[in-house]
Amino acid sequence: MKLRWKILIGVGIFIILMAASLSVTMHVQPEGELEAYKKSLRDKGEKLELSEVIPPPPAPEDNARNAVEDAFRILGSNNQDVPNGMRMVAPGKAMVGWSQPDARNSDFTNSWDDFGAKFAANGPAIELLHQVLERPKLDFQLDYSKGARMLLPQLAPMKRTAQMLDAAAICELHNGDSGAATTNILTLLALVRKDTGDTILISHLVRIAMTAIAIGPTWELLQATNGNDAQLAAVQDAWQRLNFLSDAENSFVMERAWVSVEIEKSRASHEGFKDTVGLMGNSFGGSSGGSSWSDVLEDFAQGPRSAVGEGMWRSSWSYSEELRLLQSDQIVLDGVRMMQTNETRSYKTNFDVMSSRLTSLGFTNTAGALVHALRIPDLRDEFGGWNFLGNALGRTLRMEAARDVVVTAIALKRFQMKHGTWPETLGELTPEFLTSATIDPYDGKPLKYHPNTDGTFLLYCVGEDGLDDGGDLTPVRAYGTTTWDWQRARDWVWPQPATPAEVQYYYEHPPK
Repeated sequence: MKLRWKILIGVGIFIILMAASLSVTMHVQPEGELEAYKKSLRDKGEKLELSEVIPPPPAPEDNARNAVEDAFRILGSNNQDVPNGMRMVAPGKAMVGWSQPDARNSDFTNSWDDFGAKFAANGPAIELLHQVLERPKLDFQLDYSKGARMLLPQLAPMKRTAQMLDAAAICELHNGDSGAATTNILTLLALVRKDTGDTILISHLVRIAMTAIAIGPTWELLQATNGNDAQLAAVQDAWQRLNFLSDAENSFVMERAWVSVEIEKSRASHEGFKDTVGLMGNSFGGSSGGSSWSDVLEDFAQGPRSAVGEGMWRSSWSYSEELRLLQSDQIVLDGVRMMQTNETRSYKTNFDVMSSRLTSLGFTNTAGALVHALRIPDLRDEFGGWNFLGNALGRTLRMEAARDVVVTAIALKRFQMKHGTWPETLGELTPEFLTSATIDPYDGKPLKYHPNTDGTFLLYCVGEDGLDDGGDLTPVRAYGTTTWDWQRARDWVWPQPATPAEVQYYYEHPPK
């Protein structure tokens, strides 16, 4: 036998023996630590099993699903044209879309009559969607048992529906019908709030995106001259009833249960391991396709190395991985729950503490070099690591802050409609227009406000840095057109209506 083949066979045997030895010595302790940690969580009342966190189905008569899905079928798969609404044309200034001479956006320009005629085809779908206001639940009866393989066909139609209701509200405002516009805004917000029985994290993020869409028509309604207090009070109540932190908590609990199911499946069999790795988008194994000595050695060693890597993952390291993920998930859940109490009102403080705890948790593996050598796929982020959950939580907190600003802006408009002037302080809004003072969630202090001498007002949240920059609109990210540039500036300032000259300048010098 040639020396080359003797070396290759020897390398393969060495890897297999080394893996077998490590598997025996490293299996017992990680599994014991994992089970002990799970027991401690259960003792505290945490729900870890998928069967424990699947929401109960509503009674058929309480569920608006059939009407909503019928509306989806009418709307089809095409994205909705939405005319400019709350379009930012300058820092702190937005265009009143319904008052413009035509209906336009970046990719179309129509007369209002032509746009209205085209949009009239959506009338039957809108009428069906209004049924969500009459029923307490919206449940699409998802098959949670499929875990990460579950189909979610409702998500894209839900977002398209939000865009359609946005456009409908702006059209109705242009036609002077603030009542119909109010109903469409309430329907959009009801779709968000009543769908929260769906505790899938991606669904939570879609609901956040839909709520961001709802900011535009709400702002447009506040610029109408024929609205009344009852309409604004209804919209304000709909915004106040949204609870993104509670929604996020339920979604994180479901995500944790799914993770355990997937990891258990990956360690139970070779087929389960391949299925999980494929689901997470990782490649495992493969050939270099070369012909040099090093390439031959690589190709020969790949088979045993893949087998060793899979064996070590299934028998040992998967337990350490699951333990670390459960620990990080619990830190996030503890933080989210703390934010929902009155013990502290600053999201930034809680978020920073949470990040510090997660950093100190880290992830240690005594055989880290071997893991890398065996090319064991790193599934931590795919299984719901901090980068994944942290991004979702960041979006949640931003929408919570935006909701508080929107609610306060509506209360200010209601005060102004009754008294003919803006209040001197936000304290004047309670208890008639606000049950309690609105707190800036990023610094735990009241939202920042004062009336301006030109008949407008300044209202803002300090933003994620927790620093009050006096309503500084200096962008910390590249400025671009959006419904509200609150996430781009140092302080998140509620926009004031742009003047005709500012709108004209925007059209003559559009942003690039």
